[in-house]
Amino acid sequence: MDFHHSTSLTVYLLSILGYCAGQDALPSGPVNGTLGGNVIFKTTINPTTLFAISWTFGEPPVSVVDFVSSAGSVIGVGYVGRISLDNSTGSLELRKLTLIDSGTYRVSLRTADVIQVGSTSLIVYETISNVTLRANVIDLMELNDTVIFSCSVSSGSSPFSYRWLNGSSEVTARYGIQLGDGGRTLTIANVTRYDQGPYRCIVSNPVSSKPSQNLTLIISYGPENTTMKVTPLDVLYGSGSNLTLSCSAESSPSAQFQWLLNGTLLSNNGPELRLENIQANQSGSYSCWAHNTRTLRYQISEPSDITVLEPISGANITTTPNSSIIEGGSVNLTCDASGAIITREWMKDGHPLSAGGNIIISEDKRVLSINPVKRTDSGEYRCRVSNPISTANAKHGLIVNYGPDGMEIMGPSEIEVGQKITLTCSADSIPTSSYTWVLNGTEIPGHSPEFTKEKSEYSDSGDYTCTATNNVTGNKTSVVHKLSVKTEGSLSQGLSAGAIAGIVIGVLLVLGVAVGVAVYFMKIKGFFKKESSRSVGNTGKSSANGGGPGGNQPALCPPYLRRLLLQITGMMALSSVWRMSCASCLLKKYLRLIQGPELCRHHTIPEEGWWVSSAGEPGYFLHRVRSGPSQQPAWSACRTTHLQIPPFLGEKAWP
Repeated sequence: MDFHHSTSLTVYLLSILGYCAGQDALPSGPVNGTLGGNVIFKTTINPTTLFAISWTFGEPPVSVVDFVSSAGSVIGVGYVGRISLDNSTGSLELRKLTLIDSGTYRVSLRTADVIQVGSTSLIVYETISNVTLRANVIDLMELNDTVIFSCSVSSGSSPFSYRWLNGSSEVTARYGIQLGDGGRTLTIANVTRYDQGPYRCIVSNPVSSKPSQNLTLIISYGPENTTMKVTPLDVLYGSGSNLTLSCSAESSPSAQFQWLLNGTLLSNNGPELRLENIQANQSGSYSCWAHNTRTLRYQISEPSDITVLEPISGANITTTPNSSIIEGGSVNLTCDASGAIITREWMKDGHPLSAGGNIIISEDKRVLSINPVKRTDSGEYRCRVSNPISTANAKHGLIVNYGPDGMEIMGPSEIEVGQKITLTCSADSIPTSSYTWVLNGTEIPGHSPEFTKEKSEYSDSGDYTCTATNNVTGNKTSVVHKLSVKTEGSLSQGLSAGAIAGIVIGVLLVLGVAVGVAVYFMKIKGFFKKESSRSVGNTGKSSANGGGPGGNQPALCPPYLRRLLLQITGMMALSSVWRMSCASCLLKKYLRLIQGPELCRHHTIPEEGWWVSSAGEPGYFLHRVRSGPSQQPAWSACRTTHLQIPPFLGEKAWP
């Protein structure tokens, strides 16, 4: 007895001696395999010690492999070199599959106390190759023709399934589209331009999938939506203009174009008609004619009317008079051009100009009159003339001559001998004035607006007269500036605001002590008692001698207090003398009182020095005034430094 028969007998004897047999040692099938490929039959048991394994194929069973743990494996005829067996699970790998390997496979597995069996089926498929797509016709007429596609396979195992694609979209059966012969054919009735493809079919079986080549249809249609475009587009055109007429249509194959003027065919062909240097005799109604040589259809576009006119040219502005324009006179600006002028517009310095004030514009806007002419009328005047097909501009620069006026001389009124003299004369004038200088009646050579001298002398003191002359207007004007040359070191530089603040604070401290001393002495001498006795019986009324806060005349301080105040004010180098009302400690002055903010608003600068001004509550201000560079300065020419005097030294009103 050989090994194969002894193994089979052993399994048989074990089964009749009472071993339990288990089912489903293999999962349900079938198992798909590829011709020439490999397949693995995996059992459902976990790795364990197997005493015997037996694999068979077909009916009647043909041994694939038998295994006994004590004797080894025996491989069946036709499977040598094609199988591998897992002795712990009983799984079988079958290689180099052929079509005849398709069928039923059974396995029997014996452990120490059980036998498990199972079966499954194997189907070996040949892969698909050489998929071909064909159409009964490729060149079709839209809405007239029908196309039938067929898909074939030269090799491969059935069953086959088919998918159809138009571009990237899947084609399914619907109205006008049919699938036949198990999906192998595709029929499209009354094709449209959107059915041109490209088409392809994809054929599949359980182990492979293969697409066909692309196939594109030629679908003829049109012409449709024939349109004409004019560039540039306008209502009217000037002679000499260049125009381009372009025609387009939806058509396959592309349409051929011809051009018509007033319904008559022109010799021009093609999708574009260029009209260069167009003239008035080319005006008319233009249209294009589109023709499809395949469908034999044609279509004419909507017409476009083209009207050619002569454009405006030679715009210019003339002035009357054509000589220099002087402020206070009059001038006419006349705008003319060649061609049909429909509208005129006037502008000055880029802004629209309309009649009003000294501006008069004629009804046809041809003449612009200015009377009287002002210096502000200078500028660039522009005339814009236009008709529906063209625009022209003319410009003229108008210069109004005026002056000189608004003269002034900038410079110091006092300098020390040896210092540089710089006087600058200015005047409003167009054209720029020429200048002459006269010192104390003697003309100084030169015509510069600036007079300079590096080192001043005492003889440079006096009246400097600057005369400005406008050679166009014929006007001249003069202004005088007084300059005093002082001895070296005689002009102080003035105190800074910090120095003034320090001095005044020191003075105020001394004043505070002085007031305290004064009050003390007045109490000793009974001054306040006398004041009180004078007020008895007059409650709510002013005292007769004005000693109270509401009196008509304030009482003067005693001589000793006035002497004390004179000593204090002398420390500040004030040219005025202060006195005090003893009843209210009112600080007063004899001279130089200006009401607060009005200090720098006077037409004439106050003389230099210290000034006290009333600024309302809470007190008064001490100012240091210095002359500016002009006889009649603006606010910025007046420079002051000030320090507020505490309110206990003054009251709201100054006598």
